[in-house]
Amino acid sequence: MLKNRFVKLGLSAALALGLLSGGVFSAAAQDMPPLPGEAVIGDLNAPRGLAFDANGNLIVAVAGSGGDVTLTIPGPEGEQPMSLGMSGRIISIAPDGTATDWVGGFPSYAGAMETIGLYRAIPQGDSLWVIFSGSGAATSGAFWMDSVVELDAATLAVKRVINLNDFEVQNDPDGAGYDSNVSDIAWGADGTLYITDAGGNDLLSWTEEGGLQLVHAWMDNPVPTGVEVAENGDLYISFLGAGLAPGAAKIEHWSNGELVETFGGLNAVSDILLDGETLYAVELVVFGEQGPGPGRVISVNADGAIPVAEGLIAPFGIAKGPDGALYVSYGTIAFAPGMTGGVVKLAGM
Repeated sequence: MLKNRFVKLGLSAALALGLLSGGVFSAAAQDMPPLPGEAVIGDLNAPRGLAFDANGNLIVAVAGSGGDVTLTIPGPEGEQPMSLGMSGRIISIAPDGTATDWVGGFPSYAGAMETIGLYRAIPQGDSLWVIFSGSGAATSGAFWMDSVVELDAATLAVKRVINLNDFEVQNDPDGAGYDSNVSDIAWGADGTLYITDAGGNDLLSWTEEGGLQLVHAWMDNPVPTGVEVAENGDLYISFLGAGLAPGAAKIEHWSNGELVETFGGLNAVSDILLDGETLYAVELVVFGEQGPGPGRVISVNADGAIPVAEGLIAPFGIAKGPDGALYVSYGTIAFAPGMTGGVVKLAGM
């Protein structure tokens, strides 16, 4: 049986339940509170993952705004109308703030609030690793959907495509039916590539010799999002949380194949950053008495969560710049017509 989520950015659970379509969040989206930091770039359609290259350029993956082709895909409440176009792009922002389109023309599937497509773009050595997040069976086989793609950073020639759809179809590690939604990657010191699959609810590893291998699968649909590898090889995995419920999100700390610590009671964690011994997390939304409201950046330790920056509308990705500041993308979902997002710099963190 197919797990029927609309957009397995993991946000689909919230859309299906109607949590993000009204009340305090809708009002906040229209009012757009002041950014808790310095604006780096704005007017972006569905900005997602952030990364820095060796020259200090900020790389922004932008999922786009769809296009002129109309289609429908399966959703939690029946067929969902979407538009398809080639509006996905990767932006490079130089240290002086100059922004240029590095690569454009990526497929973009746009719904009423959320966009499927380009998810992350991560420079690594002489390669640019690109993640395309799809919608399981709805976009299976469509232009690298639910795949990790390695490009030559200089020529943009395709070096390899790691297709998680095939692995999910053949193995279904969580036993809940076919679903795949690649969400993040990170490298171990030995070159092993770790991959979180939010739709498949699993963590995979990949090497040239061994291909894709299952590291762990979660059976309770927690929706894994980010992954970080510590200097000692320990793994940190973040989770959006089943049903996007208050306090359902968490971060797990794994060492030598064993779960050694869980940071629970969090809200809709979309991304994490391990900076030395400091663990940062992006909460897409924060739940209050009136429901979900603007998200925030927190630092997490055994004593709980410490707010770093609050009042961000739909924040998603986080990266630390060579200047020591944290950079966060926001507006990854359009909660109001015409709403766009951007990147904010949190100085002095």
